[in-house]
Amino acid sequence: MRAKRMARKAGALVIFVVDASGSMALNRMQNAKGAALKLLAESYTSRDQVSIIPFRGDVAEILLPPSRSIAMARKRLERLPCGGGSPLAHGLSMLNAEKSGDVGRVMIVAITDGRANISLKRSTDPEVAASDAPRPSAQELKDEILEVSGKIYKAGMSLLVIEISRVAQGKYYYLPNASDAVISATTKQALSALKSS
Repeated sequence: MRAKRMARKAGALVIFVVDASGSMALNRMQNAKGAALKLLAESYTSRDQVSIIPFRGDVAEILLPPSRSIAMARKRLERLPCGGGSPLAHGLSMLNAEKSGDVGRVMIVAITDGRANISLKRSTDPEVAASDAPRPSAQELKDEILEVSGKIYKAGMSLLVIEISRVAQGKYYYLPNASDAVISATTKQALSALKSS
């Protein structure tokens, strides 16, 4: 007696960590939003999910938990405000994505100009946020990002960085005038290489 068992292919989870600070030009934000929506539209056949974590002001937030819903993503992206500081370390530290039965690989797509100016401590400690503590130095901010990026690498997640320095042994793409189509195509290319490895 033989029974045919269907093997379900696990899709990837693509997490967009998007800089929504004041230093990001509005057209770059529109391109990041467009890229996320393009990838979601194509995710149905490959079973991929998309999550969106913007960072601005003093903190990062999970705007869209892992989802395949284009309507939900569009609705949440439309109301994404921009402006304020750039807590890059907090945005990268929000990646508590665990591999479940539905997720084969995790890829982080960080879209930022790399101008971090808010410390992780300020983002996570209410006492520090409420105080008039001095701003961290550029070196302190860089060290935080290096530490968080090292954790991403050790967790086995892949990192695609668009317009930022190489800090997590990730791939680096400099796309200063990239459209949503270019960002989406670059992400798909990196995801394809990840799936074939």
